[in-house]
Amino acid sequence: SQLYAALPDYAGEISIAAKVSDGRCLTIENYLKKYKSPLLAYADLICSTSEKYGLDHRLLVAIAQQESNLCKTSHPEWFNCWGWGIHSRGTKTYTSFEEAIESVAKGIKENYCDKGLCDDPCLMMKKYTPKSNGSWCFGVNKFMEEMNEGFSS
Repeated sequence: SQLYAALPDYAGEISIAAKVSDGRCLTIENYLKKYKSPLLAYADLICSTSEKYGLDHRLLVAIAQQESNLCKTSHPEWFNCWGWGIHSRGTKTYTSFEEAIESVAKGIKENYCDKGLCDDPCLMMKKYTPKSNGSWCFGVNKFMEEMNEGFSS
């Protein structure tokens, strides 16, 4: 006796798609979510814009936390969570968070990183908020460290 088996024309395929998530972006997202920040919807943009300008992925978020409690205490129509351009001569305003994120990140790169001031918030403070008694760099450092300690998953 003989047995025959017909093979199907289509053997089938298994397709697996893996989504690679950048842990840095997840850190930002989780931090903004914990504090119920209006910036939560912009977590990926903050991450990609930080990457674009070579900034530490936590820096924009930490400054926003120090300056405006992650945008919760800034004027809602100004979109300026970073205290960027707020001084005795007036206040810098933006038309959207997208515009503000781009402008602030570019400004930090050009005015701080390109001058060697980005690696240490205490060096940044001398120019960013020269009248600070040290509380600005203390806060920014604290918030950056907090992002290291439990917001990556």
